[in-house]
Amino acid sequence: MVAISSFSGLLLLVYEHLKRLLWVLALTVVLAGALGLLRTYLHQTVNRFQHDHGRITEANYHAVQTIWGAEQVQGELRVDLFYDEETTERIESEDLTKPAILRKKTVRHFIRDNPFVLARHEVILRQSPRKKGSAVYGGYETACRFTWRLQNHSAREVKGHLIFPLPAATAMYDGLVARLNEQDILAQMQLTEGSLLLARDVKPGEVLDLDIAFKSRGMSLWYFQVREPREIRDFTLNLHLPDLAKRRLNYPEGCMSPTDIKAAADGRGSILTYRLDHAISNKGMGISLPKLPQPGATTTAVLNQAVRLWMLIFALLIVGFTLAGANHAVLLSICFGAGTAFAYGLLGDFSDFLFGFWGTALVVLLPLFLFLAWLVARVIPGIKGKLLALQLPLYGILCPSLAGLDADRQTLYLNLCALMFLAYTAWLLVAKLSRPAPVRAMGNLTEPSTG
Repeated sequence: MVAISSFSGLLLLVYEHLKRLLWVLALTVVLAGALGLLRTYLHQTVNRFQHDHGRITEANYHAVQTIWGAEQVQGELRVDLFYDEETTERIESEDLTKPAILRKKTVRHFIRDNPFVLARHEVILRQSPRKKGSAVYGGYETACRFTWRLQNHSAREVKGHLIFPLPAATAMYDGLVARLNEQDILAQMQLTEGSLLLARDVKPGEVLDLDIAFKSRGMSLWYFQVREPREIRDFTLNLHLPDLAKRRLNYPEGCMSPTDIKAAADGRGSILTYRLDHAISNKGMGISLPKLPQPGATTTAVLNQAVRLWMLIFALLIVGFTLAGANHAVLLSICFGAGTAFAYGLLGDFSDFLFGFWGTALVVLLPLFLFLAWLVARVIPGIKGKLLALQLPLYGILCPSLAGLDADRQTLYLNLCALMFLAYTAWLLVAKLSRPAPVRAMGNLTEPSTG
């Protein structure tokens, strides 16, 4: 009888453990399913918000370039001075009985002396952002004036080609002015291969004062470069940026640093000055526009961080409810986890109607998290519940906001929250394991109670 009783007790014990195992597996499946669904919901919330706010695409960027104007790369004036000489070429015949053939040809000789005496350039560039789709792209308007003094250093009259390259083939140029020695020469210039070309004779020692001005517009960057391999003499370029302060300056790749940077008279802009004399350089001079704040940028940044920290919140709820001995810990974790996920969904939905992130956070996000924290404190009485409730707004609002606004230290905030979570979990484990486990009788066998 004792053996039968012991065997029955063993079977009952195996049945109890098997039942618990199946129950744990079922809870694990439910938790994993809920976790997967809620994470998918959060990712869809972020993706939907990003699609409708500040989504920069190559197609839209090229469309804006087509409508407004492309990046402008302004080349320096090119001057070709030359004269043509007619020569006679004698070609002897292999048959000595036949006379030699005389053929005339024209040989072009280029003057190698550098004709540039000085250059004075003034460029005013104002930002003019362009909106396409849900994003804003950096555009600008320019007012340019380029002035050169040239001289024919040769002792003979030569032909001259003054070639001014336009900065963008598809750009619009308004108010175009071209003057040579105070005379209007625009009608004499040809537009060929994206450049303005003036052909004229230049007398020995003649000095030419050339002035070209126009208004235009472009995207992203403005760049100036002396492309011809020559000595740069008495060169000054002043780039006026009335709405771009010094702290926001950024230069295109391959640019040299300005010789001098001054603040504009009103303090809101800056003036970049490039001075070169007896220099040889093919480095450019110019400016890259800063990245513009996109619509919903703050909300997007916070939502991106919230997706990462929501996993920590979900883990906090499961561990906190379980170790604190709350009834229906798994169900409570799923419900509270869903509540925090839906709070982020409402943040994305109401961000456009409640003055962006800060208005929505104050009216929607903060009250929801405070309400959830109050419920947690009611479910788990005492210090355990209060500490768990305190961590909800900390991980759900404060940390995502700090990480979203401080891109350089995002991992720092995540690691600090993880450290607090581990400290809280360790405290709960120590408190639970330090209590003696009650036992209950089962036939002739005993087993620890799981609570």
